[in-house]
Order: sequence, then structure tokens, then C-alpha cells
Amino acid sequence: MSRPLYRSLRLRYLAGLAAPAMVACFGKSTETRFTTVSPEPPVDPVVQRPFEPAPFRIRLLLGWQYRNAVRDLLGEEAAVAVSPPPDTTVNGWDAIGAAQLSLSATAVDLYEGSAQRAVAMAFGNAPLRDSILGCTRESTDDSCMQSFVSRFGRRAWRRALTQEEVATWATVGASAASEYQDFYKGAAFVAAGLLQSPNFLYQVEVGEADGGNQGRLKLSGYEVASRLAFFLSGSTPSEELLSAAEAGELDTAEGIRSWARQLLQQPSAREAIAYLFDELLQLRELSQLTKDPRAFPSFNSALAEAMRDETQHLLGSLIWDETGDFRRFFDADYTFVNRDLASLYGLGKEPPTEFVQVSLPEETRRGGFLGHASFLSLMAHQATTSPTLRGKFVREKLLCQNIPPPPPDVDTNLPNTEGMTTRQKLMAHRQNPSCAGCHTLMDDIGLGLENFDAIGAFRTSESGQPIDASSALDDLGPFTGARELGLLLSGDQKVTHCLARNLFRAATGHVDGLGESGPLNEAHNRFGASGFRLQELLVEIAASDAFRFGSAPAEGSP
Repeated sequence: MSRPLYRSLRLRYLAGLAAPAMVACFGKSTETRFTTVSPEPPVDPVVQRPFEPAPFRIRLLLGWQYRNAVRDLLGEEAAVAVSPPPDTTVNGWDAIGAAQLSLSATAVDLYEGSAQRAVAMAFGNAPLRDSILGCTRESTDDSCMQSFVSRFGRRAWRRALTQEEVATWATVGASAASEYQDFYKGAAFVAAGLLQSPNFLYQVEVGEADGGNQGRLKLSGYEVASRLAFFLSGSTPSEELLSAAEAGELDTAEGIRSWARQLLQQPSAREAIAYLFDELLQLRELSQLTKDPRAFPSFNSALAEAMRDETQHLLGSLIWDETGDFRRFFDADYTFVNRDLASLYGLGKEPPTEFVQVSLPEETRRGGFLGHASFLSLMAHQATTSPTLRGKFVREKLLCQNIPPPPPDVDTNLPNTEGMTTRQKLMAHRQNPSCAGCHTLMDDIGLGLENFDAIGAFRTSESGQPIDASSALDDLGPFTGARELGLLLSGDQKVTHCLARNLFRAATGHVDGLGESGPLNEAHNRFGASGFRLQELLVEIAASDAFRFGSAPAEGSP
């Protein structure tokens, strides 16, 4: 495809099709923007408030979702060829950032190039091209083009195209085919255009009137299918799910439960949920983690990868294999190790080559996720531990409690006193009244994990002194080590409520508000009634009113 001809056709496409859609959906600005939203106070597990659905927002597909959607539409090689813009994290989730962004000029160019490369890769394979077209040249070119636009457009835009849209895009395809004197190039031009439309790049959620509930909107069947598929399978809805939406099977909570359970049986669900936990637990940061080579000569990229795999193995065991009480994630007396991790943990004289399940001796004080080297390494400095980082993670990620940043004029560096333990240095640091309040919340948790060094190996001394790892978690009781802390957390409902809220945020792209506490509490109660099976929590989040209903955006909101 020559660049001048493509540019001419693209400008006609943008002027005739994309610009009205962009203005209607996103306003006139195409500059990147995002706003950090202050999280609401924690959902109260006791007090029930009237349901107040959050405003619907239109969300850009995340990078991994975009690739998966291209893969399911055009094949594996096409997915490898794309390069979407990087995601932006807001309030702890890329999905929330995606609801705060519009397209910059750079992002538009990246999507344009990706669409061209993906379509060229797919249409360069004749059998795959014919499968994508879904019609033969034995019919007239016009009818084949219309059939292709209708069928491919439905998958790409995750809804049926209107007759006007089909006619318009078929005309675009016919015009391109005429100028190229090649029907297939005309169809390829249409495919590339459909993949650059806001209807593909965004999860378009505008809702529709909800009967007698004035001011409340409900997701259409197609919108439920899209939100459900990207949440539980990380990709665009299948033909079967779109047909279920058309048939009204997603109009009720029970219908959504049925389809959610079906989606969770597909292999893609394992990948999607693993990605969510990579993000929630910050495991994806392990690939960029560095440590002081003088202090930790054994740390390398292979060990960092094994750290992530250990945590994902435990998650996979609890979510998909045992399908039992997910709270064991915090206090499990077993883990999964390969040779590198077994050596780090001091487990066995003949470490395994591949990952195997092993029991954890009680004297190691290791147990559950907080005893994993992934967490202990990420929440530490390059050469030293950080009780503050470890405690902050527990407060914010596992308990959904907000820790404010330090005052701008406070020195956050610990005193460099030779021969002092980290506990002693922190206690000296907390003599500053402006530091004491927040540091008490964080440090008391992290100090109970001081038996684990900055890459997660067990130790009993620091600076020539015995380590005191005794501590307490609020009014839940004392603990020493990861296993005892995990036991306290596994029995605290704030932890499972926080897990539900975090997964809801990933699914919907917004921070839950107090008006959504009722549906989220109900989903949590059903989670508990199932024996805390995580698959049931995912199903109940999808079936909740907070997932299915919303309201119109405020006037003038971005």
C-alpha cells in the first residue's frame, strides 16, 4: 500500500467516520489527560447504604487486552506485530488510568501503525485471509464486502453494526478496492480502519435506561459481554458470548453468573487472572528489580523470575487446582520452589530442578505470600530491608488503608549509625512527632518480618546483634514472622473485603464509592458462603449491581 494513497484514504476515513465518533464519545480534545482520584473511605462491611451507581466512563483497552483482541481477530502473528501505547497506572490500577485517558497524537500513530502491520500480517496469509473475510469472490464484490464488514465489525466493535455503519464502511472498502484495483486490499483497508475506531480501542460503556429507576443506567447486553470478557478472559467477547448478549442471556444476574462460570473454565481465564495478580501484588516489577551485587551476589534475573513463578504457582493452586479457601494464600505452610529458590530458602540437600510443592518447616517462620521472596525482595532496598515498605504494602494493598505521603520537609533517610539494627534505627527515626503516626502503622508490621533479608533469605542476626522480630498487628494480636502474620490476616475480614474491592476496581476501571458498598458487601458475603473460593468471588463481582449498573457522567466531566 503506497503511503500517499493510504494517507489520502485515511484522511477521508478520519473526516467522515472517526472524528464524529471521537467528539461524541470523548469531547474535542485528543490530548492525553489523567486525574488521580482520591480513594473513597473503606467500604463498611456493616453499614448498608442505598445503592448509588458510579458514572460510566469509556475506557481504553489495556495493552495486553489490545494484543489479545488482535490475536483473536487476526491471529497470533498479527498480535506479535502490534505495539500499543504504554498503560498508565492511577490509584493502583492500569484500568483506572485507562478511564482517565484520551488519545495523544503519538498514541494515534502507534495504533495506526499497529493496525496496518496486524492486517498486513493476517491478509498476507491467504487461508487466514479467506477465513477472516468469511465470504468468497464467487459472490459479487459488493455483497462480500458488506458481509465482511457486518461480521468482522461485530467482533471488532463487540456489537452489531447498524445498517448505516455497514453501508458506510462497505463504501469505504469499495472505494479503496477501486483505487487499488484489488478487492483484498480494499477489505484490508476496512479492517485496519475498524481497528483504529474508538469502538475497538475503547470499552464503550454508555448504558441504557433502566426501566423505572430514574437516573440509573444499565449496561446493554453487548456492554456486559465486553466488560465480562475483558475482566475474566482478557480479550474480546467470543461469537458465542455476543450471541448470548443478543439473546438477552446477560440481562439478569443469574445469566451473568452462568456465563462467568463458563468463561472461568477457559484457559484464557488463567492468564487473565494471573495478570491481575501480577499487577495487584506488583509481581511484574520483578523483571526490573536490581540488588546490590556485593551484598547479594546470588541475585539475578533467573532468581527474580523464579520469585514471581513461586507466587503464581501458589495462586494457581488455590484458584484453579484445589479451588479451596483462598485465605490460605496468606498462611499456607507449603510453597512451590525450583533449584534457585530451594537454595535461597535452605530447603533440602538435593534441590529440585523444576518447580515442586514443598512443606515449610515451622522454625523458618515462612508461610503464605508474605514469606515469598517476591514480596520480601520487592519491598526492600537494594542492600537492606525496609520494614516501612513491607508494612505500607500490607496496609495499602491487603487492607485497603491509605498511608499519606511524608511531609515535604521531613528527611526520610534513616540515621546511618554503625552497629545498629534496622529496628533501632527506625525507633530513633520515629522520635520525630511528624513521622511517628504513619511509621507506627507501617513499621510495626514490617519489623515482624525482619528475619528475612532484602532478597527473602532467612537470617537471625543483623550488624552483629540478634534480630528481634516480635511485633503486633493492631488489636488482632502479636506475631513473629510471615506465617504468624499471615494467620492474623487470613482471619481478618478487612483483608477479604479489600481483595473484593481491588478486583472490582480492575473489572470496572474506577475506585469503588460508598454508594457501591451494598452490592460489594453482598458479593463478599457470597464469597464467604462459598468457603472463600476465589472463582466464586469473581463470579459474584460480575453479577453484582455495581458491575451491571451505572449513571450518566456529570456535565462537563472528562
